Amino acid sequence: MNNILRIGLLLAFFYVFSTCSREHENKQIYNQVPEQTADGWTTNSLESVNMNPEIIGTMMQYIVNGNHKIHSILIVKDGQLVFEEYFEGYLYSGNPPGSDGAYIMYTRETDHYLASVSKTVTSVIVGTAIKEGFVENIEDKVVHYLPDYDDILTGDKMDITLKHLLTMSSGLTWDENSYSYEDPRNNVVQLFLSDDPIEYILSLPLISSPGSEFLYNSGGTNVIGAIIQECAGMSLLEFGNTFLFDPLNIEGGVWQSLPGGYLFASGGLFLRPRELAKIGYLFLNNGYWGEHQIISEDWIEESITEHIDTYGRTLPLAHAYGYQWWMQDFQVNGQTYASFLAAGWGEQYMYIFPEEAMIVLFNCGYYLTPVSISPYDLTRDYILNSLMN
Repeated sequence: MNNILRIGLLLAFFYVFSTCSREHENKQIYNQVPEQTADGWTTNSLESVNMNPEIIGTMMQYIVNGNHKIHSILIVKDGQLVFEEYFEGYLYSGNPPGSDGAYIMYTRETDHYLASVSKTVTSVIVGTAIKEGFVENIEDKVVHYLPDYDDILTGDKMDITLKHLLTMSSGLTWDENSYSYEDPRNNVVQLFLSDDPIEYILSLPLISSPGSEFLYNSGGTNVIGAIIQECAGMSLLEFGNTFLFDPLNIEGGVWQSLPGGYLFASGGLFLRPRELAKIGYLFLNNGYWGEHQIISEDWIEESITEHIDTYGRTLPLAHAYGYQWWMQDFQVNGQTYASFLAAGWGEQYMYIFPEEAMIVLFNCGYYLTPVSISPYDLTRDYILNSLMN
């Protein structure tokens, strides 16, 4: 009987030991520090900014073991780049839109298609135009900036302002969800088929009074781009290079064109992740990159103010809209984390958490396929959980 008892105790010991060993093996401590380069970012460890490297390691294990189309993840905390990972995946192809291009290993040197994150960048360029005196007042009417279209901007359309375009409350009809991006019934497709895309946008019917209702409208962002060109006397890209991209030491980047000499301001920008994160960091650093103030503190405050409700609209989890920025709260362990974010087709996200001084940036390739591992879920379940207050 004693021998049987001893054998039983030994078996129990080995079971507990092996279980603990497996649990220890499953714990992945993430201890990598992003490479320090000459691009202006200071890099550091997760622990240096009080983020739990074990939780982030568990996230990485979950991603690596899963079926996903995540291309890159960056985390900036307290002004430092503390997490940077890249994955294999297909390049974006525009023929047809969202299809797979070449299969590559994404790196920090890869320009990534940003889709509607381009809208947010266009809004930031408006902020530089205001700071530099090219645009006086966003309450000015669109017809003031684009007098060549005064024969279209009649009746209630005369009341549409630059602010209405920035907040997607112009009242102009727009539909890019009912049909694919190959279908000419899609309003975005029509931009590329029109000789004058600005005329096309402003000719669309008015379905609500300007300023009264949110309606997701990529057309309005392209009108914003045309206004910058008219005010500055140079292309949107030339202006962006002079007052935003060059001061941030952004070396990558491609921006698709529209007919008529315009840029596809609402969705055609490609940037490297570290470069996009610099644009986001302006909103945590009073508009400064280094010693250079690129946008004003007033513009930052106005941009991320909740100007109009968006409950149940294009981005269901967001509750309000600013100047081409979404507002969205995360609930984690009974705590609310407020964020404002740039969002684009295919699961492109740049979440900015002002209270936590943190940016979380995702580039993905879920253009035509269901989302398997969600940036939202990773942010909520792992990244916010990793904060050690």
